[in-house]
Amino acid sequence: MLKRLAALAAFKLSVFLKPRVSDEFFKQYSRLISSDVTAEELAEYPQEAEELFPDRPITAQRYKILQEICQNDPIALTAIQLYLLCLMEERAVDLLREGLGVAQGLTIQTAGRVACPGEETIELTTWLRAAFDRVELLLQAEPEREWWNAPFQLDSRLAAWLSGDDTPDRELEALCTVAAPGDPLFPATLTGKQVEQVTPMLEGFSVVHISGETGSGRRHFARHAARMLGRELLIVPFAAVGEEGLLNPRLWRRVVRELLLTNRLLCLADVECPAEKRTARLPSLLRRLERELAPFGQPVFLTTDSSVKIIPFLSCPVFSVHIPMPTILQSICLWWELAESYLPGEADSFPAEQLAARMSLTAGQMERIVRLLSARLPHGPWLERDIFKLCYQVLDDGRYENIRFVDTAYTWEDLQLEDSLKATLQAVCAQVENQGQVLDEWGLRRRYPYGRCVSVLMSGPPGTGKTMTAQVLASRLGLELYKVDLSQIVDKYIGETEKRLKQVFDQAEKSNMILFFDEADALLGKRSEVKDSKDKYANTEVAYLLQRMEEYQGIVLMATNQAGNMDAAFVRRFRYHLAFTLPGEALRLRIWSAALEGIPARGIQIDYLARQFQLSGAQIKNIVLNAAYRAAADGGVLHMEHLVRATFQEFQKEGKVMLASEFGEYGVMLSDYLSAQQG
Repeated sequence: MLKRLAALAAFKLSVFLKPRVSDEFFKQYSRLISSDVTAEELAEYPQEAEELFPDRPITAQRYKILQEICQNDPIALTAIQLYLLCLMEERAVDLLREGLGVAQGLTIQTAGRVACPGEETIELTTWLRAAFDRVELLLQAEPEREWWNAPFQLDSRLAAWLSGDDTPDRELEALCTVAAPGDPLFPATLTGKQVEQVTPMLEGFSVVHISGETGSGRRHFARHAARMLGRELLIVPFAAVGEEGLLNPRLWRRVVRELLLTNRLLCLADVECPAEKRTARLPSLLRRLERELAPFGQPVFLTTDSSVKIIPFLSCPVFSVHIPMPTILQSICLWWELAESYLPGEADSFPAEQLAARMSLTAGQMERIVRLLSARLPHGPWLERDIFKLCYQVLDDGRYENIRFVDTAYTWEDLQLEDSLKATLQAVCAQVENQGQVLDEWGLRRRYPYGRCVSVLMSGPPGTGKTMTAQVLASRLGLELYKVDLSQIVDKYIGETEKRLKQVFDQAEKSNMILFFDEADALLGKRSEVKDSKDKYANTEVAYLLQRMEEYQGIVLMATNQAGNMDAAFVRRFRYHLAFTLPGEALRLRIWSAALEGIPARGIQIDYLARQFQLSGAQIKNIVLNAAYRAAADGGVLHMEHLVRATFQEFQKEGKVMLASEFGEYGVMLSDYLSAQQG
């Protein structure tokens, strides 16, 4: 069908060249031009869309759109007709170069000479400029050349569109997505009220700025809004057409052409610019977008992270929408919907409530996790611990600095503590597990915008179980535990400590991890009187840490061996304070029994060991381990002699001098060992 337009271009060329070239030239290109064509025949050739395509309504309609875009400018329409001729006949470009004596082939100057054969080029300048402005996007003129001499790109997009093909430009097809109003929206919208509030105001050109975390549903919001407007949406990732705040001119012009041809709405997704270049490049980028997209007279959607601000740099109406992280109740609904859609097994056993209570994830991350789960265990069983591990695999982007993963090998049954401490730990777990009910169902989230961090201070002598408790807590909740390396955090240079603390909390907020600060008194020491700048900035570091704890939505554990060195005001900022002490005799008996379980032994007096020696849990474990190795090398059975010698060594290691008599009836077991040491 498009050959009719190409034939019209060939007729125009024939009439133009007739007085300018020889018969031999016509013979050379006889398939394209003919010296027999007259101006009268050209005038009788159909020009209107309905006359050209009476049997092809869609092509007629679209050619009429082109006529409207070109405002029936004869030079602009001739440029389009010549473009189609050159696209269909490779030799047409050579014909233009030889017949018109131009090096570039098809340009607006070429089209002007063919469309107005009786006019000199210099007299056509004003008309040429107007025609060029009308077709430069349609024919993708090379922008770096002088406008009158800029070659048009012979790609097939315009021809395909005239034929009824709405598939995006070949170069854009793999980079962008087209969302139709009837396409299903999945997962369920989290932002329905926001869409309903914004959409009625979207008249004429405006920018809808959608901010939030990656995967939070920013594109979903744009799709929902376009659906309510009854329009198709062209979603173009900024990384596909730009980099570091700069647009790729060639690719960006193809995007703008798509908008011109299809009348789709545009969503330019994930617009970003490096922080160090944002001040210089972002305003320029936004103003260019406004300048080039305003003529379309329709809303444009931009998605960015929360740090990007655009209102100060635009003069058009801007509607700012922030997509928050899902609440626990929303997360439960999302988990259920995703499980029902992706997991063909019995979704009733999927632990949606447990995942929502302990993991703060975007909708996109949830979908990614369930899709991975469907590939690995489509029919279950879906255990909480396995899903939590999968969550962390999705969240771990390799950017963790100043923190290290701690393997949580211990379980609740391994923990030997006083009943009061265990009760407090149960309360900590209950707070994490019941956040959905308390904050969302009971409506306390609105009343407590800050201070929802589950912060626990653990103080007490070394070896009393603080680190083990942190591991057990993480294991019980199914969350990963990361220990903060204070040697890499605390810095003598002003501002560096706060900067590194910020990195730690930013990482933790995105990865739903438990943060464990050991030797916390190094950071939370007593505030000193400000005598010089060092004191002032040391207090600032502490204030910043407490502020981030207030804002943090997860779990922070801090351990110290010297609670007396910490400011009382700091201690009060923690939700829970676990004061560990050396175990009493009854607890020591339980610890000895648990540590000796499974070891071949004979004649062990656990009651005596628990009563006689005031040891911490860690010391007891060290003693049993050392004694077990001695027993393995000495016949394979553990005896009291092995434990007595290991106990003596443990005290000796701590710098405590003990006499054999302090071991009572078992002191004789040390005689040979002490004699060997003295010798």
